[in-house]
Amino acid sequence: MMKFLLALFTLIISFSTLYADHGIHFKSNEVAKENRTGVDITHKNNISYENSFTIAFMLSLRETDTHYGEILSLKEENGKNLIQVTFREPDLYVIHNKKETKFHCNFNTLHLLKNRWIPFQLKIDSEKGEISLTLGVNHFQNSIRFPKKSEFSLSLGVVNKYGFFIDEVPSMSIKDLAIHIDGSKKYLWPFRKDTDDELKDILSKKTAKLYNPDWVIDYHNRWSKIKTLSFPSLPSMAYDKKNELIYFSLQNGVTYTYSIKTSTIITNSKNSGYPVFEKSQQLIVDNNNQLVSYSFNQNNISTYDLEDHSWSHKDSVTDNLPKWWHHNKLIHPISQQITTLCGYGYYSYSNVIKSFNPKTNVWNELHLNGDAMQPRYCSSLGFSAENSNVAYLFGGMGNSLGKQILGKEFYYDLYRIDFEKNEIKKMWELEQNDQFQYLPVNSLKVTEKDSAFYTLVFPCQKSSTHLKVAKAFINDPKLYFIGDSIPYEFIDIKSFADLYYCESENKLIALTSQESNSEAETYEVSLYSISYEPGSNVESDLNTGSFSLFRKIFYFFLASILLFLLIFVLRKAKIKNEKIQKPAILTIPDKIVSFKIPQVNSILLFGGFQVFDKKGRDITYRFSPTLKELFLLILLYSLEDGKGISSRRIQEYLWPDKPESKAKNNRGVNIKKLRGIIEDIQGIEITFDNNYWKIKLEENVFCDLASIQTSMKSNISHTNEEKIEEIIQILHKGTLLRDIAPEWLDSIKDKTTGTIVSTLEELLNKHEFEPFIRLSISNVIFEFDQMNETALRVKCNLLSMQGKHSLAMETYESYIKLYMKLYNEKYQFSFKEIIAEHTTA
Repeated sequence: MMKFLLALFTLIISFSTLYADHGIHFKSNEVAKENRTGVDITHKNNISYENSFTIAFMLSLRETDTHYGEILSLKEENGKNLIQVTFREPDLYVIHNKKETKFHCNFNTLHLLKNRWIPFQLKIDSEKGEISLTLGVNHFQNSIRFPKKSEFSLSLGVVNKYGFFIDEVPSMSIKDLAIHIDGSKKYLWPFRKDTDDELKDILSKKTAKLYNPDWVIDYHNRWSKIKTLSFPSLPSMAYDKKNELIYFSLQNGVTYTYSIKTSTIITNSKNSGYPVFEKSQQLIVDNNNQLVSYSFNQNNISTYDLEDHSWSHKDSVTDNLPKWWHHNKLIHPISQQITTLCGYGYYSYSNVIKSFNPKTNVWNELHLNGDAMQPRYCSSLGFSAENSNVAYLFGGMGNSLGKQILGKEFYYDLYRIDFEKNEIKKMWELEQNDQFQYLPVNSLKVTEKDSAFYTLVFPCQKSSTHLKVAKAFINDPKLYFIGDSIPYEFIDIKSFADLYYCESENKLIALTSQESNSEAETYEVSLYSISYEPGSNVESDLNTGSFSLFRKIFYFFLASILLFLLIFVLRKAKIKNEKIQKPAILTIPDKIVSFKIPQVNSILLFGGFQVFDKKGRDITYRFSPTLKELFLLILLYSLEDGKGISSRRIQEYLWPDKPESKAKNNRGVNIKKLRGIIEDIQGIEITFDNNYWKIKLEENVFCDLASIQTSMKSNISHTNEEKIEEIIQILHKGTLLRDIAPEWLDSIKDKTTGTIVSTLEELLNKHEFEPFIRLSISNVIFEFDQMNETALRVKCNLLSMQGKHSLAMETYESYIKLYMKLYNEKYQFSFKEIIAEHTTA
């Protein structure tokens, strides 16, 4: 019960930061030495060990001017051993008794990025005489003399207790510090924000002393103002994400370049030419990193030469009122042409998509299939992270007929625009709310796996308003508001705001532009930053305009804590009064952990599609939807019978509406792309033999489905627990390709699921495994077949034997509720019958 309460309490205190980051942000040489950050883990007493200990945490080094400092200091008492982990740009050193070890890790050589969380682990095994270091996916090992049965003191950053002076700490952040003693995790400090100068670990209540802490979560919840820039006239703005530069161009041709990395701005007086300037932010960086201005009125473009500071258009544009205010823009991923979407002009809203042909100087309207977008402006647009041919468009304001005279409607919807397939798909729409009206900024940032996106939104009922981060999900109509706000003056067509992602800093950059309040007609552009991904969420309620959900959740969980504490006290009293002697409680872990799924040269299909190359890099993003489906077709049919799949069958599944010649061309092009991707995987080959396409996997390539198929065909028994643990660890991730659902895949999924469930049921019925393995097998069966009665009996029986009656009852009640929902009848067996030792179905 206490463990359950502890887990519940940990969940509750972390609920408000469920999507947030946590950890300690170490103040470095940006502050005086006495204000720099340190954490004394053993400020009250040392940590003892018998044979070995491991220190593990997540480490992030920031991109700053600080190039040196102490990450970790450790002193072993009996042998007087001193271990220091020191960073000196770009190298990390492990120093033993004032001498360098062989652990010299160059961040650049190891391709370790700044402003990213990297796993760090230092292990000392005195019994084997080994010291090992893990940094990211890189592992180093060496010999060391270290006494057994000793104790050590430990600190991070600036803490002076080792007989030498420490006053330098690198610009770093640390979270989730765990200490393992003799193979068991004994201490864990997540480093969640606290007002005290001491933090207790959540496993043993050991305290750590904090000196000048700065909390990581504040940088994910709080916008920091970078700079305010002033311009003599309205600037057009564009972001160069490759070089992380923001361009500001004026009507007279003068162009300013602001570097996010260095926070400096350079004025480039033009040598010749002019932009084709219009007042609706018609400036863009193309795929050649050229700065281009475009005009709807002039039907022209002007390109800026970054070296000689000249524009290609010779004449100044005087008629600079645009046709379309607050439209969206992009470079078409197929044609590479400037493409615009939606907008407002001449009392009308647009849903037209146009591309500019520079050869004919004509704006051509693009006609896409699928769902129709309502005419609108002030929408938010961003490219998919997984498929460069796909963009997402969110929200805006307009109406179904596109005429301003008919009123305004606020849209809270999401569209997926596939420029390769010429198709628009409406993903979802949130219910409109007349009491809560907001608009997004021009751009959005899609998360790495296309699971969600971030944008900025603002209430537009008044001009003095504010911008706030909103997070929404690609496949689920939910919206969250995050962090604090940014002041914003929205005067419709005279204002502009945007959102950029800075990869090197791993930050979102917000930009606002408005006419200044001074007498001179100047324009102010303000820049703000927040760490990516932004922090704690509060779900909005669009139906009521209420933001009280967090408060309701807080009180709900507070009541739950009090209730469970009461139950615990009563239960303890009952045990004491009745003097009941309970049998020893079995330890049943949630999942098997001894086997680790390879993430080098591996193809993973359970729980979702994922591919790692020979260097351990995740290359899943390189598979477009078409390439992914083609790859899976060939792979799954190859694993099925070793024969592969015919060209005709591929055409039937992927290009059924195309003539054979075009389908053949598509297949050839995509096979070539596939071969280019899998070149980075050692031991895999796509072959064409006897009219069949086939993927051959050598032994050094791990494919979880192939491993499961081999295991299921073998004669598994209770004596082969290693193989059982491998099966459980693989299948625990989830069903086969659960995020991919073409019709041809259904039969393969059904067959695979049937084989897995029947095989695991047979194992449970025929063999007497250890209880923790039986429980793990039942959990896996439920993952694939939620109405499986064998799994229900095994799980409920084991939990009851362990004394976890409430968990057993919860499992049973969930089952019978789902049974009633699916079959519209009551489940025939009672809980008592289910947990009986010899009950049969």
